Amino acid sequence: MSKTIYLIVYKSPLFPAHWALWAPSAADANVGKRIHAEGDAAAGFRLSFDRNYDIREESRKHEVLAVGDVRADLLIDTAGNGVNSADSEPQDAVETVAARVPPPSPSLVSAAERARGTRVEIKNCQSWLTEVVSALHDDGILDNNAVEMIKTAPKN
Repeated sequence: MSKTIYLIVYKSPLFPAHWALWAPSAADANVGKRIHAEGDAAAGFRLSFDRNYDIREESRKHEVLAVGDVRADLLIDTAGNGVNSADSEPQDAVETVAARVPPPSPSLVSAAERARGTRVEIKNCQSWLTEVVSALHDDGILDNNAVEMIKTAPKN
C-alpha cells in the first residue's frame, strides 16, 4: 500500500513562494503532517515537522501538487492528541531523510559584509526541499518523477 505526498506552494507575488511537503493522514485527507524549513535567508532556517496540521485552517493562498507515492510504512501518521504541534524529531523514514538534509543557514549578507565581486548563493526553503526530494529519490523512497516535478514547481 502507498500514500501520496504533496508539495504545498504558498504563493507570493513579491518573494519566493514557501514550499512544504504535505502528507495527509489516512483518517482525514485535510489533516496530516507538514514537513518544511521555516525562517528566512537573513536569519537562517530550521526544520519543522508540523503534526496534525489542518490545511483547511491555512489562510495564505496556496496550491497543492502531487509529488509522488511512498510506501505507507515509510510515512507514518502521527495522531498524537489531535492538536497541531511542531517538532524536529523524525518519527518515520521520510522524516529521517528530511532531517539528514541541513536547513539553510543565513545566506543573505549586506553589501558591506561581502567581498567585492563575489557572488552570494541565496538558499531558502525551496532549495532545501529540492535537496530533500533528491535525497528521498536517492534512498529509493520517491521515483525520478518526483525529482522532475520539484524542478518545475511554481517558484512564486
